[in-house]
Amino acid sequence: MYSEIKQSLDVGSEWLHARLKSELHDARPVALQVRTKSVDSVFAKLQKGDYSSIWEMEDLIAARAVFLHPVDVSSAIKAIEDKFPMVEAKNVEAGKPNDFRYQQPHLIVGFPSEYVDRHPELANVKIELQFTTYIQHALQESTHDVIYKGERFSWREARLDSRLRGLLEIVDDVLANISNVAQVDEDPPYALFDKRNAIIDAAKTLWEPTQLPADLRRFAITVEGLIAASGTTIEELIEMAKAHTDLVGALSLTPVDKILGILFRERFDQLLRGVKGRKLLISPELEDAVPAAARWPKEKRVVVS
Repeated sequence: MYSEIKQSLDVGSEWLHARLKSELHDARPVALQVRTKSVDSVFAKLQKGDYSSIWEMEDLIAARAVFLHPVDVSSAIKAIEDKFPMVEAKNVEAGKPNDFRYQQPHLIVGFPSEYVDRHPELANVKIELQFTTYIQHALQESTHDVIYKGERFSWREARLDSRLRGLLEIVDDVLANISNVAQVDEDPPYALFDKRNAIIDAAKTLWEPTQLPADLRRFAITVEGLIAASGTTIEELIEMAKAHTDLVGALSLTPVDKILGILFRERFDQLLRGVKGRKLLISPELEDAVPAAARWPKEKRVVVS
């Protein structure tokens, strides 16, 4: 009997996966799982005597949405609450401060009426929608077979699971606020990072925010290599830029192209000697703006095509 019902549940699961993917898009889930309860699992639950029929079960179809941070979990729950007929919400409120049992937030819902109109055989199906963070999901996946599906009960394993959940809750909070937590103390001097941050600061003095690269860290590392190869300091680069405003303001060049163009004009020979085994990407736009770029050897160029 259930094997026939399961075919319909499988169809519903496919629809549910697509619908959740759409509804949770803005919350950016890192994983989305949907499964239909197996025949063996259904009969094992029925044998316990807690249900008078399979339709009373709350997880014939179960989904788990995994997010980076706890705040994303809260946003996802709010996004779903108005989209599905609500049966019950579990563990969505703050629990006891000294309780670290497995209490994953989840909703018990039904299929929306517009879907039931097309699939009346699923009208009584209850769906369990679980919401969790990436870290808690990793713990659950790692311990599930041992702690919840093992051959014997173990106080030590259950205790360790609870202790790990407490630790990971702290880690979740730290990761969600890592920038603020890291600022509790000032950064110690660190020459490598200080130099790269100086490059980023210099770029911010040369260009407006909309003109800056999207990835400033990668930009800083690239420029760091160029100025080191040409024997140029950051201060010297800023002074050079003042003499080459045509490159600094060029709309057709990227910030890296602009700095490379300045170095071609000011330090071509030093740069040629300093790059050694490194190759440079020279765009046609850069060659148009800086004729000296055409002199750069072919064996020291990145071949795009």
